Amino acid sequence: MHIRFLLLFIIIFINGFYINPAIAEPKTAKKQLVKQPISKPNKNKFMFLINSDPQMGDEHTEKKGLRLLNELLEMFVTETNQRKGKHKPDFVVWAGDLVWDPFQNAFDNFQRIVAKMTVPSVLVHGNHDGYSDDPKFLNLQENLSGYRKLNYSFTYGKWHFVVIAAQEKYLSNTEKQKMLNWLDTELKNNKDKQTMLFMHYHILPTGLSQMEFYTYFPMDFKNQMLATITRYNNVKYVFSGHVHIGIKASIKTARNYKGTNFILAPTPVFPRPFGEEFPKFRQKDNKYDRRGFYLEVHVNGSQVKLVGRKIKHPFKVKYPKTFKTFNASDDLRAFMTEGKLAINDKLVNGSFDNDLTAWKSSWRYKKDKVPMFNNYVANGKSIMSYAASYGSWSFDEYMENYQSVKYSDDMYMSIDFTTLPSKFKGGGGYFRVFAYDQNGKLLKILLFHWGTQENKIRFMHQSWAYHATGDRYGPLWLDKKIKEGDMLSYTLAISPLKEQKLEIALNSLFDQIMKKEKGVKINHIAIAYGVWGRVTPKGRKFTSKLNVDEISITSKDMGEYSSAVLLNGTALTKVDSELEYGYAYKKDKNVDGVKKKKKKKKKKKKKKKKKKSNDAASLGISAVSY
Repeated sequence: MHIRFLLLFIIIFINGFYINPAIAEPKTAKKQLVKQPISKPNKNKFMFLINSDPQMGDEHTEKKGLRLLNELLEMFVTETNQRKGKHKPDFVVWAGDLVWDPFQNAFDNFQRIVAKMTVPSVLVHGNHDGYSDDPKFLNLQENLSGYRKLNYSFTYGKWHFVVIAAQEKYLSNTEKQKMLNWLDTELKNNKDKQTMLFMHYHILPTGLSQMEFYTYFPMDFKNQMLATITRYNNVKYVFSGHVHIGIKASIKTARNYKGTNFILAPTPVFPRPFGEEFPKFRQKDNKYDRRGFYLEVHVNGSQVKLVGRKIKHPFKVKYPKTFKTFNASDDLRAFMTEGKLAINDKLVNGSFDNDLTAWKSSWRYKKDKVPMFNNYVANGKSIMSYAASYGSWSFDEYMENYQSVKYSDDMYMSIDFTTLPSKFKGGGGYFRVFAYDQNGKLLKILLFHWGTQENKIRFMHQSWAYHATGDRYGPLWLDKKIKEGDMLSYTLAISPLKEQKLEIALNSLFDQIMKKEKGVKINHIAIAYGVWGRVTPKGRKFTSKLNVDEISITSKDMGEYSSAVLLNGTALTKVDSELEYGYAYKKDKNVDGVKKKKKKKKKKKKKKKKKKSNDAASLGISAVSY
């Protein structure tokens, strides 16, 4: 009998006192709950902070980058709590990507740290924070700020504040329209109030090609959002995160569009390759160098002052009172797909006698010293170069000039050009021809490319896809086009510093891949040339450079040329296999079976040394995005 009582006692003890640490909420949570939404309509003068992309992992993460972010968030909370008097913020806006991966322990870690704050929190949903059916963000939001809404508003002083969630919370057309309707109603009902809007994704160009597609999609939806934001002339500021940017680049990329100031909020996470920062923020021997940025927003009645700050650093930078105006002409493909842009009856200024007249390009960020992106005409040549910026995200950037031309059945294109060698691997260039129908729909692709480490390109062709279709596609978009017979790819074996001549019988190539299309005709083509390069975190400053002497298009019948593609008089054949673009990101395929086995053995060895942790890095799961 006493054994039964002992077993019963053990069961009661376990059920009553054991808590699963993977799902338990931080003990501090209940002490810091904010019961009511922030609302102080009579407060004329106030200040708040914006901290975007803190990107928490597990509290005990083994990943160095996430450990640094954990430390920075702890430091930020401590510093905020220590502020006194006029330096004490009224609230803190967390502008999305609160966690690196949407695991419960990551949200718990964020809550554990932020619950120590002595000022209220306003939470914005970011693309890392979960999808439509995931309640973890809402649970966290309710615990920390008293809200349980993705899209909401509040009043503080003379200002109306609006918060909208990242697109991952409204992926269907119905959800998108519902959000647009809510936003329009919210702004219309408060059209007499000065408004600030917080959203995670950027909506205007940032100056980096890797962010061109990584915005709201499809493009029509993005344009509707932008039209709604600017419709009633009451939204004075839009603050976005997502881009990962420092103070100097945040100031230089800020733009005014139709009366609204669009600001990319500086972030504590390591910045993308803008390549510069104010020297006084540098801490060369400090592990937090190039990290830990945030924004102070000072409001006095209708006046707003922005100040860039770095965690645990005395230096501060005031933003200008006004910002450069952004017009649609600054970057045409930001608002319209490439196939719907103006079409020339024939190629214009292919000899570059009139500078870059008739050639279009996307806006690219310009450093004060040694610009990364260079695009100009000198000595009758179009000169284009990309010099990688040291120390910022090992991803690719590209730059191109393009022009849309009416298509005919006898087009023969000739290109005279020269490339310059790069000391280090990780760059190259290309000529591309995208064919569109009369409605601007992408039909077929021709690509002529060269370079090293093309397998590590991840973003360039996703940007091409967004410009061509207005939608977001993965890094294997080009591979799929080849498989489906919608694309021809040619690798060019080029000798640097030597003049090259590429001849392309456009009609012959397009005839090959248009055979399966019935009743569909090419209306026009977009011709583009460009350079690309990878950003290296190891300080290797390579350069990709292309000089184009002339691009010409003449009429030739099929009997007038020996081959559809000639490089310096030698016939070329297309690449029948898949492109190497994006190859490193294929999970279902390895270069050979031997490498696959080696990888498995390494994983087993690591498994023995692994500490207990449930974050993304330890589970071997990649983030929902980057």
